[in-house]
Amino acid sequence: MTQGKRAAVAEASSSKRARTAPAKHADECQDDECAGCADGAIELDQKVLELSASELLAMAEQEEAEGTDQTVVAKLYETALERFGDQTSLPHAWALLRSAEYVDFKDYAAQAIDTADKIDSAESSAQTLLIKGRARVLAVCLDHDNWADPQDHADASDDEGVEIEQAQQRIAGKNMLDKGLGEIAEGLRIANSSNSTLGVLSSLLARHEKHALVVGLRISIMDCAMSLAYAALGWNVQREDGVEPAADTHADMALATSKAAVYWALAASECLVSGNHIEERVKPALQHLSQSSDSAECCKLHAQLMLVLSGVLSDEDAALEAFDAAVNSLQRAHELSPDDKDILRQLEDLGADA
Repeated sequence: MTQGKRAAVAEASSSKRARTAPAKHADECQDDECAGCADGAIELDQKVLELSASELLAMAEQEEAEGTDQTVVAKLYETALERFGDQTSLPHAWALLRSAEYVDFKDYAAQAIDTADKIDSAESSAQTLLIKGRARVLAVCLDHDNWADPQDHADASDDEGVEIEQAQQRIAGKNMLDKGLGEIAEGLRIANSSNSTLGVLSSLLARHEKHALVVGLRISIMDCAMSLAYAALGWNVQREDGVEPAADTHADMALATSKAAVYWALAASECLVSGNHIEERVKPALQHLSQSSDSAECCKLHAQLMLVLSGVLSDEDAALEAFDAAVNSLQRAHELSPDDKDILRQLEDLGADA
């Protein structure tokens, strides 16, 4: 992306642009929290409007990754889709998927699947499978029947105390979910790409983080994420002592995998899953996190996993050891990031000193 194009989108990001605003409201309001601007339209810079559909898509993804104002990113995706029109192509299918994931729009997910289905090319089989798989998972996650109300503990815990299989059977659209996860697994097998795996991991984690999903759906998505990531990182193969696989250098993937392990463990602890099974399943992530004590984020994730284990392990001594390890990890995280109020809050909740 040229410097001129970057400057153009930066200008659009900072100026709030032309908008429909209520009477007596400033046209050039710069208040990011202003309710009067919430429904306002924006106009992209002319230099941005001269970009092709694929260039607009690339810009939208880059601006999303950099945390640009949501209205700007959404407008970039929307404009890219307008430029693609009705064409049947991988970039168009990808634009539909990324737009669907960004704005949580089920119709775009369906259009992404339909467009990918029309693409007939052996060379694009991995990409089309990944697009369709991610779109199907998104559609299931956007079904309100699969949302648990975090404010209503009775509803949010409907599946507590049941087997994982029972909780999964209660997923609305389970067949679509299974098909989507299968397409993702096959697409990654064909692609054999670390970047593709990391992209899928980020997408699945976002599904978990955006909505309070029912426990069966959380377990299904995170179990798939862990299995795919473990394989990509080499965490599920026998190693010689002291030998780390080359894939362990992919810090972003290792961190994302550890998050998936935390999310899976939390969901599994709500069902009839033995503490020993949970411990065994997250062992590769625990090993990585315990070796990453110079990272505050890794220490926090390690503490979360150990807290889960402290509540599910049947052996009292092992449970106490897990609790102590969680406290130690949080204290280490505080040393690394003393201004992190979340760490201090967790230590206080555990009755531990910083």
